[in-house]
Amino acid sequence: MEAKESREMTSAYESDPIFETVPRQLSNLVTRIRAGEIALPDFQRNFVWDASKTEELIRSIMSKFPVGTLLFWKQGSDELFASRNFEGAPELHGKKPAELVLDGQQRLTALYQALTGAGDERFYLKVDEFIDAQVDGVKEFHEVDFDKAIISLPSSAGPVQEKKNAEILGISHFPVADVSTFDDWLDEYVDALKAEDDGTDSKFLKSLYRRMRDKYIIPLRSYGLPVLTLPDTTPIEAVCTIFETLNRTGKPLGPFGLLTARYYPQGVNLRDYWVEAQENYKTLVDFNIDPYNVLQAVCVRAHGSAQRSDVLKKLTAEDIRTHWHPIIKGIAGVIDMLQADCGVVAPKWLPYGMLLIPMAATWPEVTNLDPIDRASAFERLQKFFWCSVFTTNYDQGANSQVGADYSLMKTWVISGEGDAPEAVRDLPVTASTFRSASVRRKALYSGLMCLLVKSRAEDFHTGQAMTPYRVGEAQIDSHHIFPKAYLKRRNSDESSELLLNRSLIDAETNRIIKDKAPSAYLKEMEDKYGDDKLAAVLASHAIKVGPGSGIFEDGYSEFLDQRLEIVLKLVERATGRSLSTE
Repeated sequence: MEAKESREMTSAYESDPIFETVPRQLSNLVTRIRAGEIALPDFQRNFVWDASKTEELIRSIMSKFPVGTLLFWKQGSDELFASRNFEGAPELHGKKPAELVLDGQQRLTALYQALTGAGDERFYLKVDEFIDAQVDGVKEFHEVDFDKAIISLPSSAGPVQEKKNAEILGISHFPVADVSTFDDWLDEYVDALKAEDDGTDSKFLKSLYRRMRDKYIIPLRSYGLPVLTLPDTTPIEAVCTIFETLNRTGKPLGPFGLLTARYYPQGVNLRDYWVEAQENYKTLVDFNIDPYNVLQAVCVRAHGSAQRSDVLKKLTAEDIRTHWHPIIKGIAGVIDMLQADCGVVAPKWLPYGMLLIPMAATWPEVTNLDPIDRASAFERLQKFFWCSVFTTNYDQGANSQVGADYSLMKTWVISGEGDAPEAVRDLPVTASTFRSASVRRKALYSGLMCLLVKSRAEDFHTGQAMTPYRVGEAQIDSHHIFPKAYLKRRNSDESSELLLNRSLIDAETNRIIKDKAPSAYLKEMEDKYGDDKLAAVLASHAIKVGPGSGIFEDGYSEFLDQRLEIVLKLVERATGRSLSTE
């Protein structure tokens, strides 16, 4: 049975291989790169290796050590991606390459430049380092001092550099770029030695250095690099995944980079689109918006899905032309609304970046409404935001959730008719959830901070409502109300990291709080700011003041229960839903 299954698996693989493996001679690869038959997809990063890495690679090639597998992708008749030449190789000038390199760009560029004399460095072999003069033989690779045997020098850009190079190079330094004409160089080298010493045995020396050539020089032409070649039928999403897996330490390839290369031949330059968007809307930079999220919003609007596979397979250049600019305006508009009306005073407090996608996809229709209808649509859009945050609806399966929400939002947000998104219809958040939630629950944590700002939480220091400018100017951030060190000294049974124990506090006030008991630091604040001002500020942060206040009596559990009661009312007001008190 096992043998039968093995034969079936082998047969299936042979009939439809995932890739083919063929060793390629180094000289052949260099020739094909020069001819433009092998090129790079435009999404590949630039060449970044320094000369020392190239020297190490040359050493490995000469020693016949493995240098890793290359990954190529065959190109069909259609030009799916923009391509470019290797650095130092001739321009493609519109020529369509037969293969694109997905993995191995740095190695191939290094070898191409070293073997053709392109690039900023020139590489040399000190041939005497490969010879054992005592026995008149060729050294084994472990006997060679490669630090001396392989050197690199800046290319001669002028007489000064040329003079410096000449001072370093001796007659025994062989240019790696002349590997195909080593025998001619050897004749000149031996003639030079004979001119210095008439007793030199030319025939013996040539025989010795030819043995060195066969052992160390020939591999620079004949070394076979293992190449895995993906067929031209490989799905684009598979190429993207493979590239990401192989290139985790380099510049990652996401759908944006891959689609940039795909649309370029169709007259759509996504990089230019994105640069222009960032120049026109500073909020995109401030909130570190990922351009892939823009593509997701375009795909949602055009095809009703934010799934990666649909972005890669269904999205077209025409979709980009139609929806890109409205989506960019939508994202910027949504961020402005969240800052102005929902308390998102800093990028770090945006609960879910993915929430911007369905909201931005809906935005063009919202802004086209009459002013009265537009105000109602904004209210529904904000209600969706708060409900999604406090149901933590985007913690998992966010891509699927975006599509499901948008399918309902495009009617419900605009007209108020039809079914609302599930987060609005069903709010499965209870009092106990808020009571026990820690700051690790990012959406709830960020949502609470934003809700406090929306409810006009005041700056402890100035008593003024918080704005994005004031948050940055006064270094306002989330800090403990009951200090962590204080609770530790008290051996509190309850965690200091509960989100109900956090609020937005300026740096000066936090220095007053330090590790003190609340009753102690509140007394300092009363003396500094006055009772009424302090009470107003505390109340604006959903903290109970007056008789029985837990914070004034250093009662941590009482403080948490009292604050929970106030916070729940704020959540209910923002979401329009009644929360369970269980």
